[in-house]
Amino acid sequence: MRLRQYKKGLRTAALLLLAAIALPSCDDFLTITPSNSIPEEEFWEDKSDLEGVVTACYARLIKSDVMSRFITWGELRSDNFELTTGVTNENVRNIMNANLLSTNGIFDWTCFYNCINYCNKVLDHGEEVVARDESFSEGDWRPIRAEMIALRAFCHFYLVRTFGEVPYVTTNYDNDGQDFSIEQSTQIEVLDNIISDLESVKGEAMVDYGNTVDNKGKITRKAVYAMLADVYLWRASLKAGNSTIGGTSAESDYQSCIDCCDWVMEQMLADYKKDQKNQSISGSDDLELEDLLIPNVDSSTSLFGSSVTGAFDNIFGTGNSRESIFELQIDGTNNSNDMVNTWFYNLKEQKTGTLVCANSLMQSVDANPNQELPGSMFTKTDYRRWETAQAKSSDQTEYPLAKYIYRTMEQYNGTSTSGMKDNTDFNTIVVSVSTSYPNPSNWIVYRLSDMMLMKAEAISQLYSDEDNLKEAFQLVRSIFKRSNPYAYENKPASTDSLSFESFNSQEAMENLVMAERQREFVGEGKRWFDLVRYAQRHGGTSEMLDMLTRKYGDNKKAIEAKLASLQSLFSPIYTDELKNNPLLHQNEVWNDSESTSKTDEL
Repeated sequence: MRLRQYKKGLRTAALLLLAAIALPSCDDFLTITPSNSIPEEEFWEDKSDLEGVVTACYARLIKSDVMSRFITWGELRSDNFELTTGVTNENVRNIMNANLLSTNGIFDWTCFYNCINYCNKVLDHGEEVVARDESFSEGDWRPIRAEMIALRAFCHFYLVRTFGEVPYVTTNYDNDGQDFSIEQSTQIEVLDNIISDLESVKGEAMVDYGNTVDNKGKITRKAVYAMLADVYLWRASLKAGNSTIGGTSAESDYQSCIDCCDWVMEQMLADYKKDQKNQSISGSDDLELEDLLIPNVDSSTSLFGSSVTGAFDNIFGTGNSRESIFELQIDGTNNSNDMVNTWFYNLKEQKTGTLVCANSLMQSVDANPNQELPGSMFTKTDYRRWETAQAKSSDQTEYPLAKYIYRTMEQYNGTSTSGMKDNTDFNTIVVSVSTSYPNPSNWIVYRLSDMMLMKAEAISQLYSDEDNLKEAFQLVRSIFKRSNPYAYENKPASTDSLSFESFNSQEAMENLVMAERQREFVGEGKRWFDLVRYAQRHGGTSEMLDMLTRKYGDNKKAIEAKLASLQSLFSPIYTDELKNNPLLHQNEVWNDSESTSKTDEL
């Protein structure tokens, strides 16, 4: 009895070690094992052992090294951000100047492969636990298996979008003596594997964990379908720009993206109707998809002369909103979203972090949203301008991110509405906010807007007829409308609303979707990947560079030259990985001789 208790105590200690949030940053590639004290074969005794490592997978994703890469890999090279005045970090400056060095630690991918290894450990030992623990059945194991395969796919998807060619790892690494040199797979091979894995488990993933936190914070069936839609859209775009890739057609993948988006949206709408019925709210059966979007302005208040709160508070403040599909859970007590503070805004010291929103896109607003390639990110009636950045005066020169920083936001416009019509005083709107330190903001991976805009993007590539393009337009319009209520509720401002006549071609619709994705997701780690997907679909970088280089001044020509090829959009393999794994090869565009000259500085 004492021996069993002792061994159980060792297992518990090992689980605590494994799931600890404060593990060193980017540990050695695939070297973490459950415990140095317990042989691997003795660790996996019952379901609590298995569940502990599942928890460790999620804990690994909210570590600072992974969270930092969500931001740097997804935003740093995009047109959304520029460096705060006075920042001297050469690693960051090099990346933003398109000088990508393999010695730059930002390109260390180890932390993602650590999480992949945790997933593989669970997948390798799950059947053992079923055999050993009578209280843990095959039916209990299947949704966990689906959960781990999906999380593994999630990590690989980040890696392939960032580096292009990466090892696709499905083997559990157990000990330091194990040879773990794995060669890279091509981009299409990785995408094929991800889709195959997700398709194989989409029907087995958990539908309902029984509580909101787990339903939003863990992999569910909706999360698997959302991920599938994203990967199908990426693979379709790759195929569209490269006719030599075999397998299913780009058209087929675009349709699969649409089908997955439809499945998720239908389930979300059904769940919402059920909730409304349970609350005895009349009209529940008549609800439509647009009703799922949380209003930016409470319909019970006036647009002006009173405070307005809505979507921002629910989605980014409270978190786990009805629009959420999958978001990593951070409570500010047991863990903190400190990387948001580091990169965007230091809450403790109340000062700007490393990045600020690009001045070229934030300092001005467009009077009319009906432009295929808008000069600014937002139009004058778009509440997201103030929800995205700390825009407090008309003469400021830096715009720190507000999203994920502010917990609540109240907006006022006094008693005047004239500024909304002619843009004379709209950017003097007062913002009242509340922040929390440590930062408890969840990191959102997928939400309803993603599904709507992925579907609209796929439609823009697949169909040219008016009916389908109108469906794509309505999806975009619904998202735009909730953040531009004045444009739709005041007839004199009709030119501030979107017009289908301005976007009634495939090319124009694609550009509208790209603009709306930027407005909706700025700061959420998606923009660079959107630009890469767009470039791959067009078979080159020239059109994408028209968007990207808006934030560059005299340096524009240098950036265009460095990013002339599609391969230049993918990051170099970190030099330590090349030394440790002789089967890896470097992205030929980037090499150690690349240097930053004074003419390259921002």
